[in-house]
Amino acid sequence: MAENGYASLMDPAPERAKRGAFFFLTLFASIVFAMWDLARFLWGGTGVPSTLNMGVGIGLTVLMLISLVPVFGAQRKLNQGDDKGILSSMGALLVVAVIMICGIVYSWTSLPISSGYGGIYDITTGWFLLHFVAAILAFLATIMKGSRTPERAKRERWVSYNVLMYWGGMVVLWVVFFGIFYLA
Repeated sequence: MAENGYASLMDPAPERAKRGAFFFLTLFASIVFAMWDLARFLWGGTGVPSTLNMGVGIGLTVLMLISLVPVFGAQRKLNQGDDKGILSSMGALLVVAVIMICGIVYSWTSLPISSGYGGIYDITTGWFLLHFVAAILAFLATIMKGSRTPERAKRERWVSYNVLMYWGGMVVLWVVFFGIFYLA
């Protein structure tokens, strides 16, 4: 706890949180490896189906990479103690998450499940869809907390930081997903 009574980003995490973070990272690493291994096994070098809309995949990937700009801006504002300043960045990321959901749902229309590529593609993008919904809820909660209870937002700055790290992890996983499913 800092001298002013507020928690800072540098407060040590409890041991349980460290174990949870390790489990979370291990889970994501195993999912990424499973996607890569399954893609190699199922398609055996047959390439990406022609019905998969490459333009949508490239557009969504570029959007995800550009979304790192508000993430880094919000982290800088958090480190400076500007709790109100992160609200615009969280709002921008909220819009990106909604666009990503629309793009994923649109991409489902271009790939028939009978292609053999569609089943695992739909399951994996559905997994991303759930995480984008979770990110939207986290962004909404952070925005509401920051705008309605600024004192609580100051005490719980680490929550905003974790939401931003969650989004950064989703960006990394999306880029890996793009490499596996669109560039295989």
